[in-house]
Amino acid sequence: MAERPADRPYNALHATLSQLRRALRTATHQALAEVILRQDGPYTLDRDRVSVDLWELHDVLDATGPGHANEHRLAAVERLGILYRGDLAEDLTAEWAEAPREALRRDVLDAFGALAHTIDDTDPEQALILLEHARTLDRYNETLYQDIARLQAHLGQRDAVARTLALLTSTLAQLGERPSQETVALCELLLRCAPPSDYLRGRAN
Repeated sequence: MAERPADRPYNALHATLSQLRRALRTATHQALAEVILRQDGPYTLDRDRVSVDLWELHDVLDATGPGHANEHRLAAVERLGILYRGDLAEDLTAEWAEAPREALRRDVLDAFGALAHTIDDTDPEQALILLEHARTLDRYNETLYQDIARLQAHLGQRDAVARTLALLTSTLAQLGERPSQETVALCELLLRCAPPSDYLRGRAN
């Protein structure tokens, strides 16, 4: 009997699993062959035998939330910076990967930004480090540059404010764009005088 089309994905999956088992046996000198579980549901990796950096990354993201002490959150964010080295599955061009890739990127950026804004009054130097790291992950986010410039001015780093504006200008030029008038005006004000306290929180008129 000819194979039904519906059988083909199932057979292809099992062929792939067989290849995986053989590869594991070879790599581990027969010590390990099975890392896939299926118990009345989808196939999953055996967490007792397999470590996945994405799993750890999600665990670390959970630890960056506001329900934890700032010291605990800072340690988690620092670990996050080590684990998240680029876009999820950046070499994978399938359309289905785009949504989880972008969602993870946003979650990581939010973790850095949220903690930075929580500690910018008590530890502005560390907050600035967090924002600078976030900028490397989101180079075209103009709001990040504004927040960085505010903290630099608050710390008396006027030359750094000018460099931040110059960096934003050259970065946006790659897209054929320029900084907004709001950003330019903010940086000019920060360069002229000590920022009012409201500027640190981004509440300038």
